[in-house]
Amino acid sequence: VLPFPSQVVYNRVGKCGSRTVVLLLRILSEKHRFNLVTSDIHNKTRLTKNEQMELIKNISTAEQPYLFTRHVHFLNFSRFGGDQPVYINIIRDPVNRFLSNYFFRRFGDWRGEQNHMIRTPSMRQEERYLDINVCILENYPECSNPRLFYIIPYFCGQHPRCREPGEWALERAKLNVNENFLLVGILEELEDVLLLLERFLPHYFKDVLSIYKNP
Repeated sequence: VLPFPSQVVYNRVGKCGSRTVVLLLRILSEKHRFNLVTSDIHNKTRLTKNEQMELIKNISTAEQPYLFTRHVHFLNFSRFGGDQPVYINIIRDPVNRFLSNYFFRRFGDWRGEQNHMIRTPSMRQEERYLDINVCILENYPECSNPRLFYIIPYFCGQHPRCREPGEWALERAKLNVNENFLLVGILEELEDVLLLLERFLPHYFKDVLSIYKNP
């Protein structure tokens, strides 16, 4: 047993700065020699029981120390006989997150000029260039249901009720945060979050703040 948490899971919430954190982790994994386990699956956050078992098995057998990252709702390792890892995550102001997602769906990101065409190939030009104020004020479906509840299942878990907005899902999410998450940061305070990660998990995040500030 290593003298620090050797199993860390970052079940990253979309549009909450996770791309930046993963870029930092790639640098840090080479610098500190830990196993960064990433996933190419970005759009499957809810898993069947068999998919949960298979993913947990694959994660648990990875070379330690490891840090696993994927867009996936909370997984209960102990339910399937595995060792429960340390969880970390970052969330952000829900309105800012909605804004970020609105423009990301239309214009993608720095990974390629045509990235948005791959994500939303059927989007018409007038829809792609729709002013967000018009979208909101005229109650377009995309803007009248901005999926603000979307964050809670990342902490509530894979139970079907976690996707039903309500007290049960919220309370279960809070319980999981208290019992399983070392840190849930806020993107608007990212430098403080990185500083805390450096203090709590130095084997993974030592020097992260200086790397983040370096052009």
